[in-house]
Amino acid sequence: MHRAWIEVDLGAIRHNLKRLSKWAAPARFLSVVKSDAYGHGMEAVARIAVEEGAWGLAVVNIDEGLRLRAAGFTCPVVIVGPIFAFELKAALEANLSLPVYSREVLQEVTEAARAASVTARVHVKFDTGLGRLALPYDQAHEFLSQVRDTPELRVEGLYSHLADAEGLDQRYTLQQFTRFQEVQQTAAELGIQPEICHLSASAASMLIQPARLDAVRLGIAMYGLWPAEETRLLLLSRGHNLFQELNQHFQSGLTQELDDLLRPALAYKTRIAQLKQVPADSSIGYGCTYVTQRPTTLAVLPIGYYEGYDRHLSNCGEVLIRGRRARVLGRVCMNVVTVDVTDIAGVSLDDEVVLLGRQGSNQISAEEWARRIGTINYEVVTRLPAHLPRIYPS
Repeated sequence: MHRAWIEVDLGAIRHNLKRLSKWAAPARFLSVVKSDAYGHGMEAVARIAVEEGAWGLAVVNIDEGLRLRAAGFTCPVVIVGPIFAFELKAALEANLSLPVYSREVLQEVTEAARAASVTARVHVKFDTGLGRLALPYDQAHEFLSQVRDTPELRVEGLYSHLADAEGLDQRYTLQQFTRFQEVQQTAAELGIQPEICHLSASAASMLIQPARLDAVRLGIAMYGLWPAEETRLLLLSRGHNLFQELNQHFQSGLTQELDDLLRPALAYKTRIAQLKQVPADSSIGYGCTYVTQRPTTLAVLPIGYYEGYDRHLSNCGEVLIRGRRARVLGRVCMNVVTVDVTDIAGVSLDDEVVLLGRQGSNQISAEEWARRIGTINYEVVTRLPAHLPRIYPS
């Protein structure tokens, strides 16, 4: 029993991987389990990914890679975030695949590999238009020549990352794709034959067939969340009249095929700690930001912003109790939230409360949270605290 917990439906993740990998075939896939698998629990998700045929696992840093090795994973583990010289000895001992994204990192990885008398597996990253951690694509010939002539390195992968693949206007994405093709051509001319070239994350893997290349990186979609609403609408409109499809979307929802493509895997739950009656004109919470308009039944929940329930949900968030919505009253506190259950019959102490996820026929999605607090679904799930227990119902 827990006062607050995260439930992760591994069956949903398996379903999503089956659908997405079939969609992207014949390209292989890397499962992106960085940031503790977007808050879902890295080791548990990684096992499902490997069972479903993942070529490798992508993590953000060497510490996460070492965790996977300690858990027994032997497949390629690709670091996609920044690395530092002091970490490299352990990374090479664990046979992690390292990103090379600057001349300084190239030198550091080379020296560490030479000192350890090993060959480092590297993925060389080029900036084709995102403007982040990577080497400019127009320096590919000079840089790859140096990589090729460094015997301590084996080029396992070439890759880049797209800036706006989920958007309705795909022109910038196609420009990035063209630039990456130039990098691939340069590598071929230099005799470099990487095992995989990867450019597409979730959105591009669904939307842009030519950009799937040898492998795609499946991240947010693997967890049952759409990269953006635009991605869903672009898929919906393929081969159809967009106006007609949008009209059907607003009238009756998406087609069943698309509705079932991705299944959200994560639910965040707590339970009622106290029920109490207050009269009309009662102030609720810090700052007296809510005053009851009628006699009100309150349910006090043992979670707050320390437990990942965002403070911006004050006076606007909703939770599910007995399958019905209950509104947050007053400010979200550090460890307590108060909701209105006046109109929900049969509420009792210890009742399960769904903060994020489905209960009965009702659902509070990560996208709904994101709209209310002004962010994206990625942030909603990845910011749920690590100290909350992750439960994996069978």
